[in-house]
Amino acid sequence: MNNKKKQAETLGMDSAITRRDFVNGVLATGAMALCGISGRVSAKSAAAGDARPSWDPWTGYGGVGDYAKSNGNTYAVMQAAHRIRDNSWPQLPASDKTEHYDLVIVGGGPAGLLAAYEFQKLTGGKKRCLLLDNHPIFGGASKQNDFVVDGVPLTGPQAANDFAVPAPGSGTQLDQLFTELELPREYDFIQPSESQGGIRLSTDNYTNMDGIGENLVDVGYYFGVAEGAESPYLSKNIWADKLQRTPFGAAARRDLLAWRANKGGRAGLDDFKLDNMSYSHFIRQVKGYDQAVLDMSRPLVGLLTGLSPDVASAREASHFVMHLNKSIPSFPGGNSAFARALVRKMIPGSIEGDGFADLLHGPVNFAALDRADQATRVRMAATVVKVQHRNGDHDSDRVEVAYEQNNKLHRVSAGQVIMASGGWVNRHVLTDMPSAIHDAYQEFIHAPALVINVALTNWRFLAKMGVGAVRWFDDEHQLGFCGNIRAPMQVAGHTPPMDPDKPTLFTLYMGLYQPGEMDARRQTVAGRMRLFSTNYTDYELMLRQQMSRMFSAYGFDARRDIAGIVLNRWGHARLARPAGFMMRADHSVNPLEVVKQGYGRIIIAHSELNGAQNVIGAFEHGARAAQQAAARV
Repeated sequence: MNNKKKQAETLGMDSAITRRDFVNGVLATGAMALCGISGRVSAKSAAAGDARPSWDPWTGYGGVGDYAKSNGNTYAVMQAAHRIRDNSWPQLPASDKTEHYDLVIVGGGPAGLLAAYEFQKLTGGKKRCLLLDNHPIFGGASKQNDFVVDGVPLTGPQAANDFAVPAPGSGTQLDQLFTELELPREYDFIQPSESQGGIRLSTDNYTNMDGIGENLVDVGYYFGVAEGAESPYLSKNIWADKLQRTPFGAAARRDLLAWRANKGGRAGLDDFKLDNMSYSHFIRQVKGYDQAVLDMSRPLVGLLTGLSPDVASAREASHFVMHLNKSIPSFPGGNSAFARALVRKMIPGSIEGDGFADLLHGPVNFAALDRADQATRVRMAATVVKVQHRNGDHDSDRVEVAYEQNNKLHRVSAGQVIMASGGWVNRHVLTDMPSAIHDAYQEFIHAPALVINVALTNWRFLAKMGVGAVRWFDDEHQLGFCGNIRAPMQVAGHTPPMDPDKPTLFTLYMGLYQPGEMDARRQTVAGRMRLFSTNYTDYELMLRQQMSRMFSAYGFDARRDIAGIVLNRWGHARLARPAGFMMRADHSVNPLEVVKQGYGRIIIAHSELNGAQNVIGAFEHGARAAQQAAARV
């Protein structure tokens, strides 16, 4: 038995998985325990037909339910996207049929869904709209992973999570949406009782991170030999006693405390100067801080800007030192709730049930999404490969769209098209765009990210530590830099138990930047290659080894305690913001502003046009696009 196989079996993996272990494309027998569909799952869930996960060695397991075949960028989604990049899609057989719509929207994330919703509302449902999305289910990065462990349903975000509750009557876009979509304004979260240690849990997956709101959460910090510890140990809430229980030297402690308190702010620098220097330069040269500050901030900067501090904009990175006075709320499946609410409002009967619990957990009626008799149709697993005005004439009254579905090409035409898909897609499929927009898109750099949801049979090991989140430091050789369990939102009939002996989800967010001064484009390409070249089982083995190394002293047993692992890979998770990208040193127009103009009958409205992918930017540009489209029909 080779060493890797022995390690895998010791950690509870079935390392002997082969094609003979599959029945009708679904993994059978003991290995199914890894995705939570062993004997721990109710017979009803395990026999749910399409809800059962399909398997390929790269995508791995997807959990259960409607999102089981859409965990991040799956292998099938990635392959379809690469056919666009490589221009190999024309080799596919084509349909002779052509449909026509008043509006076609490309992209089913929050921007595209909001555009469809607003267009339907502005036109009174009297115009025909078709939304095309390349994933098996709508939502883009606002999707969820579902598990059932020991009879307990668990839901976690695939990427986008947390939101702000708008003040009623504030008149903001979010205020209006909360009212129209009938979203609650108040939420309750269950925290551990005093008898359970009174551990403070985050209500999202960001609050516990360095600089954001870790003072509000009980966090354990794992120090290894590389961080100066004589032997590895875990220290709880290190900021509470000014880092006295850390291996940091006096200068490092002094400067880390100054950084965390944001003493001196931005050192009198305006936005322009900050944006045109790297965060590393700002920390080391302008502020004069110890290297430990850069090391502490690096993983969060790498996750949220997509780049190492050596090349990331100081203006962008400095936003992440916050002073939150309360934890940020998140729906169980992150921002999937917004996507589901928009679809349910647009298309009656698309999600079973009508209450808030049904909104979050009701099954999707896929047949209802694309019916011929409704104003707005949503067509899934439809990868758009080409968009151009008829004959390439920007003055034409028609735009032609080609898309791939089930390995066959289909064509539709429209009076207008909203491109709510990401810039990494648009620059390939918009074949008649003006040179100014083409050149602007060439400046866009997109960084990858990985979100991992680990379904645990229990979290006794965390309770023994007295924490709900853990931070580690060697992110160059380990997966991510932190992970946490969340305080569950109370939802009627769907609230997981708050009990260390019961199942929960442990979630890791990680950027795949390259430490050092490698330029932004090369960093993101290297990170993407790392993400794409690693199979599911390799990630699984790394994670099980890592968790065992850090937590076994507290009673953690990977074989017993891990019920399932789902990887959510995002090859182009965010727009990278190197120094000088947002505010140009030569004072030229930012490429985001150039792209935002669109051309002819094509409106460009993806979330990254604000400089960062988030639901606020997505809704802003979705609404703008809908208003433009409605004004023209």
